[in-house]
Amino acid sequence: MNQTWFKILAAMIIGSMLKYLVFSALAWVFIDLAVLGVAYLLLRRDPFTDMRHSMLFLGGLTAVNVLVDLGIIGGMIGNLVLLALLAYMMFGRDYTRRRRR
Repeated sequence: MNQTWFKILAAMIIGSMLKYLVFSALAWVFIDLAVLGVAYLLLRRDPFTDMRHSMLFLGGLTAVNVLVDLGIIGGMIGNLVLLALLAYMMFGRDYTRRRRR
């Protein structure tokens, strides 16, 4: 695993700990968006990471977290959506290959 992804994981863990200290759902949304911003800044500095796929995954992860934080979807449904997102990113269509004409 790349050093950049360890830093992103650390930012996510710190964001989760901050959510336990704050009791406002609106603040949880801002914490999630701040973690996404930190992840973007970290990924932008790494020339070997596929920025598009990484930000698609992290953006989907953040969107699901925001929906769960606001109570729009339940925790179990949120976990299932995250598993589906992870499966799609791992086994879905590979956009990096160019079509031959």
